Amino acid sequence: MKQIFLFLIIGALFACNKQNTPIKDSIINLEGAMNSVETIQLSEITSDVTYIPLETTDSSLIGEQADMRVFNDYILVSSANQSLKLFDRTTGKFLSTIGHIGIDPQGYAKDAWGKVNYWIDSQKNLIYVLGWKNDWQVYDVENNYINRIIVGDDLHCNLAQACFLITADTIYGQNKLCIDHSAPTLFTYNCKSESLEIIPDLKEDVLPLDELLSISNLLGNYVSYGGDLQMAIFSGDRKFYMAINSPSLWKYQQEIRVKQAFNDTIYTIEKNRLQPSWIFNLGNWHWDYQDRLNVAGCENKISIDYVLENENLLYFHFHTGFYSENQKAYCGIYQKKTGNVKVMDSDQWIDAKFNQPLQIRNVSNNGKFCALLLPEKLSDELKKHLQVEEDDNPIIVML
Repeated sequence: MKQIFLFLIIGALFACNKQNTPIKDSIINLEGAMNSVETIQLSEITSDVTYIPLETTDSSLIGEQADMRVFNDYILVSSANQSLKLFDRTTGKFLSTIGHIGIDPQGYAKDAWGKVNYWIDSQKNLIYVLGWKNDWQVYDVENNYINRIIVGDDLHCNLAQACFLITADTIYGQNKLCIDHSAPTLFTYNCKSESLEIIPDLKEDVLPLDELLSISNLLGNYVSYGGDLQMAIFSGDRKFYMAINSPSLWKYQQEIRVKQAFNDTIYTIEKNRLQPSWIFNLGNWHWDYQDRLNVAGCENKISIDYVLENENLLYFHFHTGFYSENQKAYCGIYQKKTGNVKVMDSDQWIDAKFNQPLQIRNVSNNGKFCALLLPEKLSDELKKHLQVEEDDNPIIVML
């Protein structure tokens, strides 16, 4: 009988492994790392730091609340009330403005704060920008207008409430502000066939809008939350904070990942189904999805804001006390080869060579962690090395 029982266990483990279900090697032991919070040296995540000052001319000036995407040979930069600007990834030379803000047939939208929402298809060097009519305006890197993609009513999704990953004419979408029962949480849209397919495995409960008291926004703190933070307050001492554009969908090599807020699992999308790849073991820090609106008790819970992945690491940013006045930011790294986890109670890194603080903002399509520095935030050593002035354009940092 014992032999039969042992055989069944081995068979079950083999089946789980075949389905890519997380087992021991796929557990990210964040609970254990919280017991030994330490300073992580920049050398532990990169062997090289490259600074790229963006060319400053009258036509290339970057405004406030700058953000960027780094892909292939390009750096694409956005700022409040300005059209997108494209720079050379190696030299920082200004290449062109991409499209324009406007209500004409080829113009794209800005939100109430002047922000432009945009995404990159790095496989085809295309830039998708949110339009005015729940659509995308598509441009290439030569500033040619390609087309307009109109989303049909069958999607039941406001594009301004979703995070997207676009690759080779396929749009992966995650609805992150769920206010409609009929809106899919996770879906794919094929731009060529104009076909929609819902990925059924990820569910999202609809927010109780009839109990909503107020809505506000926290702008410009991209590193902390992965985007501008939308904050809703509900009756009964409940809140819901969400950065719509935080990178909860991402591509690593040929694999597509998704991480849902208040869900400890990182999934890989395979044939429009979800396969678990890693699980954050939060232990007593775990925040149940059903309790995600509750302010009470959040001081002792972890909320993971976003995950960035490259060949060697999963880099993740998270908070404790997410809804409280004692909210605290952390970042952590998970070594994919060894399973080692480290956490520090800050999201600021130090380049010792120039005594320069850095904050990782996102990751390029070939796995380089990226930061953005304003000239007034440069150390004296780095300012002298780069020979930039305080009114120059930002500096992009590649790790």
